Amino acid sequence: MTEIPESCIDTLRDQRLFRLLEYWREKRGADAMPDPATIDPSEFKFVLGYLSLVDVELTPRRYYFRLDGSVLASLSGMDYTGKYLDQLGMPEYCAFVAASYDRVVGSAAPYAYRKRGAFDKASFSEETIILPLGTKGKVTRLMVAVIPGHLPGEKSKILI
Repeated sequence: MTEIPESCIDTLRDQRLFRLLEYWREKRGADAMPDPATIDPSEFKFVLGYLSLVDVELTPRRYYFRLDGSVLASLSGMDYTGKYLDQLGMPEYCAFVAASYDRVVGSAAPYAYRKRGAFDKASFSEETIILPLGTKGKVTRLMVAVIPGHLPGEKSKILI
């Protein structure tokens, strides 16, 4: 099983991720998570290029990239839009991403992590938040925002 980092949801360093989490919390109200129909991308333009919308197929469990952020596509050299996670051809990376998505789908709760490392011979450094969307406790979509680059020290914040 792929190991994923402990959640840093309460200590997000990047203000764009914090603002997206606050948006998600506002949209969910008293529910466990917001309905995908209530999400309006024009309300979080500050992070759009770093955001992917991922549809969740439960049986069998698969993740489909409805939209891959333009900044992420440019940085990776690959646009995931219209592809399944298991079709990306990077087994170590896909196993890690699937494990983190599975955590959110299983708990129906937001998850965030900071990670430096290497997968499939490529190194990376990022802070990521994964936010569930759905109804009646069933996660049907994920909002995933990834801020790549140097991770600052514990006390500093990345500002917009």
